[in-house]
Amino acid sequence: MRVRKRLFCGNQTRPRALAKSGWLYALTAVLCAALLFATPRLFAQRTQPLAPSSDAGLFSWSAEEVNKTDGKLFSLMKQEKLNVLYQSFSDKNSRQEQMSIFVETAMEEGIKVYHLTGDPSWGTDPKGERLCQAVEEANAYNRRIKRKFLERREKDGQRWKEIPQLAGIVFDVEPYILKEWDKDPEKVMNSFVSGMKAAYALAQDYGLEVIVCVPWHYDQNGQQGGLEELIKSGCDSIAVMNYYRGSEIKNIATEVELVKKYCKGLITIYELQEADGRGVREINTYAGCGLDAVKKNYDGVREAYPEQRISLAYHDYRALKGMLER
Repeated sequence: MRVRKRLFCGNQTRPRALAKSGWLYALTAVLCAALLFATPRLFAQRTQPLAPSSDAGLFSWSAEEVNKTDGKLFSLMKQEKLNVLYQSFSDKNSRQEQMSIFVETAMEEGIKVYHLTGDPSWGTDPKGERLCQAVEEANAYNRRIKRKFLERREKDGQRWKEIPQLAGIVFDVEPYILKEWDKDPEKVMNSFVSGMKAAYALAQDYGLEVIVCVPWHYDQNGQQGGLEELIKSGCDSIAVMNYYRGSEIKNIATEVELVKKYCKGLITIYELQEADGRGVREINTYAGCGLDAVKKNYDGVREAYPEQRISLAYHDYRALKGMLER
């Protein structure tokens, strides 16, 4: 970013006796003084550190993590200064009591928790029945978390200031990987957006935030209209799977403009899983580059869009843990 500064000079009256050389010396002195005082200010504007983002998140897809009591997940998050967790929960794999303890522990550590869920097939139903069902599940989880928490507190007689709750739900649907998308992408996109609008309205009734994961390329594949409608009426924030290393800044230009237009949130996700030659290619991931490269890139993203608050998220917990172990 280049800082431009103009110097304005007004008309000045000079004594007639002032020699031409004296006038030039005076003018030179004024200009030098102006540059002397302006230069530090310009330098300060260029080098002033960016304000840190208050949200840094982590995706965790294993519902079994909820049952663990070793505290390793939260310890790692604290170490890496991550304060938002997008965690998968399951009626089959997440015990109610432990689910409540898990969210309570997160609250004590200053970590906000969201329910992470989704399947590509959910994008083909314009009524959003499965999407709405997921919202109902998140609301049911909150009832259980609260009930178990209060039972523990009433039993041990401890007082509390806040009841642990899930902050909302994260939808990772990705309908563009379906065969139906190849045949008629606009139809599938419209169906997905319609379903998300229904789910978002229901989530608002329950006081749940909605974050929807989107690829960076919707606008480049003719779906900018659907993307705009999704941001406008289908969520509180979008989490962009910004998985094309080195192009993160230009690839979210449209998304930045749209979230700014509709006052929504924006999260840029960095892939940390190792390339497998299929779903994850080398160009998609920072697995071989390290977290310093991620942080440097993220600083560049925020500097490119200084007026838009952009949060960061890592995908995912297992990959991050593996990187740190290596």
